[in-house]
Parts: sequence; structure tokens; C-alpha cells
Amino acid sequence: MSEAIDRFQRARADIEADRPVDIAETYRIIEAAAREGDPEALLFEAYALGIGYGCDVDLMLAFENIYIADEAGAPDATPQADMMNLGGDLTAWIAPRPIEYVHEAPRIGMSRGFIDAELCAWLIERARSLQEATLVYDPGTGRPVQDASRTNTAGTFKLSDLNMPLILLRHRIANTLPVSQVNFERTSIFRYEVGQSFTDHADYISTDFSAEIRARGQRPHTFLVYLNEAFAGGQTNFLAINKKFRGGVGDALFWRNVDEEGAPDPLTQHAGDPPTSGEKWLLSQFIRDKAQMPG
Repeated sequence: MSEAIDRFQRARADIEADRPVDIAETYRIIEAAAREGDPEALLFEAYALGIGYGCDVDLMLAFENIYIADEAGAPDATPQADMMNLGGDLTAWIAPRPIEYVHEAPRIGMSRGFIDAELCAWLIERARSLQEATLVYDPGTGRPVQDASRTNTAGTFKLSDLNMPLILLRHRIANTLPVSQVNFERTSIFRYEVGQSFTDHADYISTDFSAEIRARGQRPHTFLVYLNEAFAGGQTNFLAINKKFRGGVGDALFWRNVDEEGAPDPLTQHAGDPPTSGEKWLLSQFIRDKAQMPG
């Protein structure tokens, strides 16, 4: 094993363990191993280029890297390449989708058929092994903690969990709203089993957490994609306006969490109602008004 590949393996272990790293240096390590043709480094380089992890976003190079990694023998590159082929070329993958607004105050939109059923099934399978107990902000400490208000599970995608179809979906979301992809938090996929729910809450960052807002920005946008429909109940329930929404497979629901002045909008408080049968899978993308630490 060369020194470059050995350094990559050690950097990969840090990423997978979610340990703090120097992102710019880590990208240089990934890039050096990729130049030596290491299949896994080629995959990591594609993901880094796709989200801007220690480098500028270069979607074309990221897109191509998946096919190079596939030819180099990276086992996980083949299913990604197959899924990418179903979605067409890069332009087709990231093109904005038509939207309709279904409520004005707060402004809530939908995009029917935002992604296809094949990609929905792909994302569910990718998220199964990542599911963990979900967390909420503790009002006292500002830290994420488990709480009885939220009983569903979530799979959150750090750099080592990413895949190119998901990265391209992030860019489709960014181009549809439109917003900058660099302001995206880590993408999560939620699983709700029968009886599991997330009680009334808001996605904006409370002004009580001023240090969090200064450091990472406010969270003005929420974007959801419904990944399945084999469940009853489970609506997204905006209690303050007495409206419930539920999409079909691949439909998107999105809204602004703040008003025109950027202040938190209490009308956006909502709940994830519990399924009464089946299980619900939902992709969630929170978007800040500042660039986020990628990966």
C-alpha cells in the first residue's frame, strides 16, 4: 500500500467515525489517493466534488468519477452508475422541477413527481442501515438530545454515507427553490413506524439560540420528499393553519420557516402525524442562510 492510500484509509476512518477533521487537508488526501487509482478514493473524491467538501463544487467531474470508480472496481460504484443511467445526463438530473403553491401564509409549495419511484426505493434502502433515534434541541443547553416528543428514527448522511444520486438530488432541490447547495445541512431520511410521531414543532432556529444562529445561520427552508405511500395516516400537519399534507411516491413538500423580514414564522409549526398502518419514509433537507460545514 502506498503512503497516499495509507493516509486516505486513515482519513476515511476519521470521516466514518465523524471525528473533527481539517476538511481542506482531508480533500487533498482523498485527491492524492484517487490520482493513484484507488477505487474507494475515487468514490470519496466524487462525493467531495459533489458537495464542495474542501474543494469547489464540480458536478461534471463528480459525475464522471463514479464511472471511473466503477471501471476501477469500486463495488458501490456499479449500483450508483446504474441508477445514474436511469436518470439521464447531468443536466436532466439537476434541472429544476415544476412547483405549485398550495398555501400562501405560510407559503407552502409542492412538486409532484419530484423524483421517480426507482430513486425513492434506492434512497430507502440506502437509509435503512443508518437509522438511529432522532434528536431535538434542548432549550436549556442548545444541544441535541433524545426527547419523548420525537419517536421516529432517522438516517443522516455524512460524507462516507453519501452516493451520487443523492448528491444530484440535493442539487435538484437547490435549483428548484432556488438556493445555494452549500447552505444545505446533512440530508436525513426519516422512518416512522406505526404510532411513531414528531409532535408539534418548528424547524426554524429559535432566537433563544442566538449563538447557533450567529455561527451557522437561520434555517429559512424545509424541503421534504415522500419516498413511499404504503401507509395510512402520517400526514404533515400544520396545526396553526389547520392544514394537513401528504404526498405520493416522489412528491415534494416545502415551505419557508421565516417571514419576509427573516423572523421565525410561528405559523410554520407542524407535526409529523403517526402512521396508523405500514411505515412512512421521508427525506428531509434543512437549508440555512449561511454556508454549512460540508460532509
